[in-house]
Amino acid sequence: MMRETDRQQNLVTISNPNSPVSEVYRVIRANLDFMGVDEPIRSLVVTSTMPGEGKTVTCANFAIVNAHAGRRTIIVDGDLRKPMMHRVFQLSNQTGVTNVLIKQSDLPSPIQHTKVENLDVLTSGPIPPNPAEVVGSNAM
Repeated sequence: MMRETDRQQNLVTISNPNSPVSEVYRVIRANLDFMGVDEPIRSLVVTSTMPGEGKTVTCANFAIVNAHAGRRTIIVDGDLRKPMMHRVFQLSNQTGVTNVLIKQSDLPSPIQHTKVENLDVLTSGPIPPNPAEVVGSNAM
């Protein structure tokens, strides 16, 4: 299992913003901007078929370069089996996507601010007993 310090080090766009890897995330952002010239891209999904392929690191670093460009950015952690985004940004996972889906309106806003300006996170929230059904639901 990855330690907290390892997760933080994976945020290369914060720890080493001038590195070649950080530049790659900015190039991806620029390429997506060109793809959305007529109609800007407002949302992206980062997914894969296997655990450990880098979804969390990719999503977090891309969101950071997007936020650094002055764009209000929100990460929605839809991993309802092994969520990690709250750990990467050192946030609580007490409330999140699952609370929104079951409409627990008495909760404070589940959207949390990060230390990165313009970047917020909606964590997964409590892990449900039936993640596949929740992800496949109309509410999702």
